[in-house]
Amino acid sequence: MPPRRNSRIRVKMKVDVRPLRLLRDNAQQVLRALDHPLRDAARLILDISLFFVPRGGAPGDPLNLADTAFLDGPFFNPERKSSTWTCGYAHPAAGAIHQGFHWGDALKPPPDFLRRATKGISRQLKKGVGTVLMQEIAKLTS
Repeated sequence: MPPRRNSRIRVKMKVDVRPLRLLRDNAQQVLRALDHPLRDAARLILDISLFFVPRGGAPGDPLNLADTAFLDGPFFNPERKSSTWTCGYAHPAAGAIHQGFHWGDALKPPPDFLRRATKGISRQLKKGVGTVLMQEIAKLTS
C-alpha cells in the first residue's frame, strides 16, 4: 500500500554538541583560522565587482568609483565571537560588502549594490568555513 499524502514521520536524532562547545570555548583560535576563507571571499567579491563598476567619474565628480576600491579586515568582535572582512568602494555613491562568520542571530544580507558580485560566493564561503571548522575540531579533539 503506498504511503498516504501528508503523513507524518517521526525521527529521533542525537546530536553531539561537544565539538560546538569546543569551538565556542576556543573562539579566538577558531576565528583566526577563519581569516583565510573570509579574506579570500572578500577579495573575490572585490575582483568580480571591478568588472561591474562604472568607469570614469560623473561630470563634476573628481573621484572615479573604480579607484576607491578597498579591502579591510579582519575585524574581531570577542563579545559576539565574530570575524569580518569588508570590501567595497569608498565613494558616496557606493558602499561596503561584508563577509564574515558570526555566532548567533543572522545579520542583514549584503546591500543591493553590486549584488551580482556576491552571487555564488556565499556557497564557496560556506564550504571554506566548513572545512576550517572541521579542521579546528580535529585539532581541538586530538
